[in-house]
Amino acid sequence: MKIFLIVIAVLFTIFFAFSQNENVQKEVYVLIKKIDEVEIRAYNESINASYYSKSESESERNSYFKYLASYIFGGNSENKKISMTSPVTMRLHGDKEMIFRMPDKYTLDNLPDPNNTNINFFKIPPCIKATITYGGYSNKKIEQKKIKKLSKLLLENNIQHNNKFEVLVYNSPYKIINRRNEITVNITYP
Repeated sequence: MKIFLIVIAVLFTIFFAFSQNENVQKEVYVLIKKIDEVEIRAYNESINASYYSKSESESERNSYFKYLASYIFGGNSENKKISMTSPVTMRLHGDKEMIFRMPDKYTLDNLPDPNNTNINFFKIPPCIKATITYGGYSNKKIEQKKIKKLSKLLLENNIQHNNKFEVLVYNSPYKIINRRNEITVNITYP
């Protein structure tokens, strides 16, 4: 257990170093409309790396970051370091995978192959999302509360969604103040 905590601390330290770097690419979107606390955003197409396991254990989910970070820190066929992007996405539906958005210069054809065969790549087409932002550290209880609030506001405004919520985390665990998290869901918007 002690070794596990040390490994997690080292990984988060690395993540912190990258997340504080001004060269970290931020996710790009266009704000379409704001309704109370909800932002309606248009996102560009993106290329993504993901990792998931069928295991429901919390310790396994905590390992997702380690595997994806290993890939971008050189754990790939070219031993190439790939810039960190922000935010890190965790799907709260289906296989609950963690997703790193790849920098814009990459396509599915020019990404180096991962050393870990459980890392997958996929393209997310342009989409419209509804988003609610919150501070502090995210956890399941807060996420469920924000999902409920976002769903209620969308229902009140007759906006259909696909019920596939995600949590976006913008900061390393070491950042204590001004933390940013979001709950997002794809919507049908005129």
